[in-house]
Amino acid sequence: MGQGLTAATAATTAATVGALQATTAAAGTAANVARNNVVTSSAVLAGQNAVPLARGTVAAASRAVTPNANLLRNVQLPKCQQSNVLLSAGGFPTNWQQLTAQQQVEHPINMVMFQLGYSVYQAPEQLPGCLGPMGMDTKSIKFIHAKDTPVSAVTALVMKAANERIFVAFKGSDIPNVITDLNCRYSGPAGAAFGAPTSDIRMHDGFYRAWQALEKDVVTTVTSYLNQAPGAKIYVIGHSLGASLASIAALRLQKGGVLPASADVAGVWLLAAPRAGNGAWRDAYNAALLTRTLRFSNFRDFAARLPQQSQDCSSGGLAAALTERGQYAHVGRSVVQCPAASGGLVQWNVYSSGSETLECGAGKDGPDTSGSTHMLGAYFDAWRRGHLASKGSDLAKDARTAAVLCEQCTDKRLLQNMRLTRLDAMVANPPARAGGPVTCFNNDACRVQRAWSAATSVGSSFTAAAATLTGCSGYVCVDLGV
Repeated sequence: MGQGLTAATAATTAATVGALQATTAAAGTAANVARNNVVTSSAVLAGQNAVPLARGTVAAASRAVTPNANLLRNVQLPKCQQSNVLLSAGGFPTNWQQLTAQQQVEHPINMVMFQLGYSVYQAPEQLPGCLGPMGMDTKSIKFIHAKDTPVSAVTALVMKAANERIFVAFKGSDIPNVITDLNCRYSGPAGAAFGAPTSDIRMHDGFYRAWQALEKDVVTTVTSYLNQAPGAKIYVIGHSLGASLASIAALRLQKGGVLPASADVAGVWLLAAPRAGNGAWRDAYNAALLTRTLRFSNFRDFAARLPQQSQDCSSGGLAAALTERGQYAHVGRSVVQCPAASGGLVQWNVYSSGSETLECGAGKDGPDTSGSTHMLGAYFDAWRRGHLASKGSDLAKDARTAAVLCEQCTDKRLLQNMRLTRLDAMVANPPARAGGPVTCFNNDACRVQRAWSAATSVGSSFTAAAATLTGCSGYVCVDLGV
């Protein structure tokens, strides 16, 4: 459940979904193991076929249009300029928890928080040039790595913006983390860890163990920064597996007694978050952090559906003979980013008191295991289009847009690998835009979108043919006549 999906990773995530669903349907049986093997084989096949399918779609469509000669120029984003958007003077909201759910969803700071969530995936040497102009103390940027199983590791990023804010970001899955993701049996009673010793809080064991592997160093680093800036507020963000870790960390830091009593978790962003605990966990979390938490789920994102609300899990986290059934729940205010009739994810369904609802009611709502709506870049893009649909502005000239759509905030490796000067399937199939699909073949304004897609690995090349939106197959637009 992570940002850096390759075709192999996309296949593995499909196997994760299939394994959990099959385990619930027929726990511990030989037939179940066989079904898991079939799902895995199908997933690998889908991953192998996804890129040729996308290339074929774009190649066929490209013959019907005349490329804009300007698009053959190298795509170049502007240099990052000093904006201080992470500081109060730069417009960072000081009253986040007092805003209504709709006001929170509409706030441009979401773009900056998405970028912070992306930063934990990037090379450490790249971050000062991106985050420094936002107001981050670049000397405070600290990566924390920990082994949570013998074969997998998890990562957190802790950093401080002047003396005002401390940010904690968590990375999503790499392929070895599938072991963590599948270990969905209940943990032991965890109420005391969250300041609720009489509550029967039970956590997803894999996620909880992953947080415990990171906790000591995360708490030590946050405490050090609080000593340097006693009044600083704490903000937590994560994507996919990282979103589960972010929710656990947020409540632990707020109610677990591990920080000074004056410490305050003032905002939490959960992107593509799996369910991390049971109903008692949800109740404890929401009692403390509901109005401070936005949980974004994209249309058909597989990760937001795992584990299922009622889920059979093996004693070893894989297809083992012994299973136990757990009940799992989402936390925080919920935002489901849905498609509109015009195509693309442009509509926000906002649930201010939280919700288990992930469906949009638009066509096929089942999980898309290709990963095309799971990538962090897709969340940014869907949010920006949702803002345009809701507020009539794409924030093109907003300081927070400029703070993230700039050269130092892009991933140089992806920019180079995606060869932005060539019209091929890796660059010429941007997500559908509000008001109807557009394409970089005939719309020069799309060049910035191409660069962002490359910088954040939107995942359009992993689109499944069955993942249809109106006018598009997944995120590949098939109507290029706009």
